[in-house]
This record gives sequence, C-alpha cells and structure tokens, in this order.
Amino acid sequence: FINGRPSTVANLADVTRGLIDISSQHEHTQLLDASSHLDLLDRFGALGPLRERYEAAFEALVTARERKAGLAQRERERVAREDFARFQLDEITAVKPVLGEDDELDAEQKRLAHAEALLAGAHEAAERLSQGGRSATELLGGATRQIERLSHFDPELEPLLARLEAMRIELDDVARELASYAAGVEVDPKRLAEVNTRLDLLERLKRKHGVDLAAVLAVAAALEEEVRGFASLEEAIRAADKEIARAEKAAREAAEALSAGRAKAAEALGAEVAAELHGLAMGGAAVRFQLTRLAELGPRGVDGGELHIQTNVGEGFGPLVRVASGGELSRVLLALKRVLMHIDPVATCIFDEVDTGTGGAVADVIGQKLQEIARERQVIVISHLAQIAARGSHHLRVEKHVQGERTVTRVRQLGPDERADEIARMLGGVAITPKVRAHAAELLGRE
Repeated sequence: FINGRPSTVANLADVTRGLIDISSQHEHTQLLDASSHLDLLDRFGALGPLRERYEAAFEALVTARERKAGLAQRERERVAREDFARFQLDEITAVKPVLGEDDELDAEQKRLAHAEALLAGAHEAAERLSQGGRSATELLGGATRQIERLSHFDPELEPLLARLEAMRIELDDVARELASYAAGVEVDPKRLAEVNTRLDLLERLKRKHGVDLAAVLAVAAALEEEVRGFASLEEAIRAADKEIARAEKAAREAAEALSAGRAKAAEALGAEVAAELHGLAMGGAAVRFQLTRLAELGPRGVDGGELHIQTNVGEGFGPLVRVASGGELSRVLLALKRVLMHIDPVATCIFDEVDTGTGGAVADVIGQKLQEIARERQVIVISHLAQIAARGSHHLRVEKHVQGERTVTRVRQLGPDERADEIARMLGGVAITPKVRAHAAELLGRE
C-alpha cells in the first residue's frame, strides 16, 4: 500500500527509490565484483556530472564509429560493385537506346525484308487497276458507259451511275497511289543489315536488363544514380573520419576530467573506509582504491579501479575477493555504507543479514555501529544474531506457516516480554533457561 492505496510491487519500488537504501546479501557478492567498485568511487566523489558528461561524449564517439563502420562496409561493397555497375551503365549508354525506337525499327525491318515483294505486288496491282484493255478501270468504264445509256430509258439507274462514277474515280486514285508507293520502295540490303544489327543490340539489352526499352532506360537511370553515389560515399567517409576525431577529442577531455576527480576521491575513500573499519574491530585494516589506466576509452572512462584491502598490519594489500573473509567482507560493506550515507542521505536503511560471517564480539561491534546509524535515520535490520537484534528499539518477528495449500508469511510486532523471549531463543535455542533469559534481558538493557 502507498498512502493507504493498493499498489504493485514494481510501483512501490519506483516510489521508494532514493528514499530507502537496502543492503542485501546480494551486495556481499556484488562487492567482490571489481567492476562495481568504480561506481562506488564515483558516488563517493560526487562525480555524477563529470561521468554524465563523459558518457554523453563517449556515446557520441560510439555513434560516430558505428556510422564510419557502416560506411566502410558500403565502401567494401562498392569496390566489388562499382566496376560491374560502370560496365553495365557503359553497355547501355554505348547503345544509346531511345524509347519506342524498337517498334519503329521492327516496322522498318519488315518493309526492308520484304521490299522486293512489296515492289512487285504494288506495281502489279497498279497495272491491274489502270493499265491494259482488261484493267479494272477500263472494265469499270465500260460498265459505266453501258448504264449511262440505259439510264435514259429508266431514271432509276441514275443513282447507280453516280456510284459507278465514284468507284471509277476511287480506282484511279488507288492506282496512282500504288504506282507512287511502288516508285518509293527501295531494295536496300545495306540498310536492312543496319536495322537488323540495331535490333539485335536492343534485344540483348532487353533480355539482360528488362522486358522492354522503358525498363532498360530505368535501369540506366538507377545505375547513373548509383555511380554518382560512389563519389559521395568517399566524401561521407572523409566526413565521418573528421567527426570521429572531434568526438574522440571531446571524449578524451571528458575522460581526463573524470579521471582527475577519481584520483582525488580514491585517496579520500580509502582513508574514510579504513577509519570505519577501525571502529568495526579491524584496527589493523588499511584500504586503498587502486586506479589503473585503460589502453582505450571505455563506457566508464579511461580508468579501471578496484578496492584493495590490508586486513592486518604487514600482510600487504590485495583485492577483496582474495584477502577478505566472509566476516571481514560484511564489515567492509557496512563501512562503505557508512561512508556513502554522507553522500546519498536517505531516510530509511534496510540491512539484510549484513552480519553474515560474523559473531561474538565482532557482531556486538556491528550492532553498535548499526545503532549509531539509527540515531540519524530509520534503520531496519534483518539478523539471526542476538547481539545485533538486541540493539533494536522495536522488534518484528517473521513467521511462516501453512494455511490450506499455501505457505503464508506474517510479520508481527513483539511486546516487551516477547522481545526478551525471542532474544533468549536466539541465544539458547529451543530450551530457554533462566540464565539465558537473564542474558537476553541484559542485552536488551543496552539499547
């Protein structure tokens, strides 16, 4: 519930982010991961603005490099493609096809291929129409004269006479046009060969690049555009190189500023964590944040970093994963939390088994430290150790039981007597003796 209203767990997590700091068992494992240490240093040094500036510059550099990589891939493809594209374009432009010329050439080829037949046929038809005693015009003229005489006897023949006269005139025109056509027909084997050659060239282009000349011309236009693009690609690559240089310069400047801030913060972080550890029964501990220089810019700058610790005097420094025991790791985590609380003040801190790997006097010291934190903010501690649990001013008991076919978890606040009983149970197990109960009361009396 949030302000008395039902809420999802995800929504609750969003609302409480920045309000509650949770130290879980998972953080022990995370603390052993050196890749997380640089984030701790940046938080401690309040280097957020410098890191954001660098991350923006680095993202711009990555984007510029990706663009260059894409152009480089296109350049590799261009090397393989350009010669072929130019060859295809030259092949088309050498022929210089004109839209529709293949249809015109087809018609011309048919005339030239059959020129002799056209000449002879037209000449013969013209003769049959207009030349000789048995020509069509002569025969039609005789019929016309005959009907003309007869029309004197019957006027109904006059319309037919007019039609015959029109037919005679039309035949004369057709005969003259046929004669003119025959006179214009040329038998030209040379031109026929030229037309056939041109048609062959056009047909080859159509078979290779499209079904018709319109498709061929479209391919030629696309090839011209592609060839022009090859030149612009080279310009784009040069521009991309300049952009990478600018972005890398900006990223390196931001990285150096961030690195300088980290170097300053690293020394202070080591000193403050060591001071906290001294108060957690690790009087001989020393902490050093080991910064290393990376060969290349990375997502988090030009630095690598890892916490190194010396747990006892004279043992030398080493990585947490190699040097710290489970109990020491718990104290390092608590020390870091203490140091970072001054950087990230939150109202509520939850410590989930932050005492892992400890016990006895060390657990008592951890309890004192948690109690100190509780003076400044609300602290909720989940623990199995009586020394730590007894430091709390209020106690909640977590219980599980089976209800029907489900396991139900309940959290119940304990009263004064129940608090003593629970601490005694943590100290002595199932059988609680008067001495154990007295010890529990003594621990609770140190609140």
